[in-house]
Amino acid sequence: MMRSFFLNWQDPDTQRWLPVAKLVNQRGYFVFGYTRGAQVSKNFLPFGRMNDVSSLYISDELFPIFANRVMNEKRPEYARYARWSGLDRESDPLRLMARIGGVRATDALQVSPVPEKSRDGRYRSVFFVHGISHLAPDSADRVAALEPGEVLFPMLDIQNPYDGNAVCLRTRDPAVIIGYCPRFVAPDLRYLCESAETATRLKVLQVNQDAPSQFKLLCEAVSTWPEHFVPCSTDEHQLISNLSVEDALKTVSTAKPFQRAVG
Repeated sequence: MMRSFFLNWQDPDTQRWLPVAKLVNQRGYFVFGYTRGAQVSKNFLPFGRMNDVSSLYISDELFPIFANRVMNEKRPEYARYARWSGLDRESDPLRLMARIGGVRATDALQVSPVPEKSRDGRYRSVFFVHGISHLAPDSADRVAALEPGEVLFPMLDIQNPYDGNAVCLRTRDPAVIIGYCPRFVAPDLRYLCESAETATRLKVLQVNQDAPSQFKLLCEAVSTWPEHFVPCSTDEHQLISNLSVEDALKTVSTAKPFQRAVG
């Protein structure tokens, strides 16, 4: 089961996406805390009764802000989304939520997973390529013709005015840009590509011809895991609370289903 996720929020004024909260699934509990990204924009407001951004919140059930984004396994489209995501129908619903982003039409929030070191000690991130709907017809045709296992090449888009960490993807020959890595992957991927310690490879996992553009192309990035590397470690990803998740869990009372640990 996946253990950690970020909740990303889009500022309505700047259209910038910010990591505003982190969810950790540990020891049978869910721990929720706001990150420094929540302090960047004056437009951001805390969620519901979790209104103290300096506290950690603990529950033995998934918090509603996330539970409302988990697709019900009984819905007829569940199997289709699981297939597009490269997952079995029996896969953990939280994994599916993270893979497709948990997006709802009623808000500007998106869920992203924190990559974990694989059993062989490598970095692995699976994601849908972004920006396909904005491609020129020739590039869109190239996406449709991609094959599973086809190698892709990351390009650092250092002059991107909207995202200084942007990483676009191209094919080998002919070299055609086929979209962008998601914003939640880009800082890590940029670091790994620039690091002399790593060998980073990207490839196509599957092309979903029957899917809308945001779920059309599923890819995988694999890299050696550098010493001291921590994924999703920008300042905006850091918890505001001075209390660690481990210390917060030490305060848990099994008699209370929802608790607040003040940092």
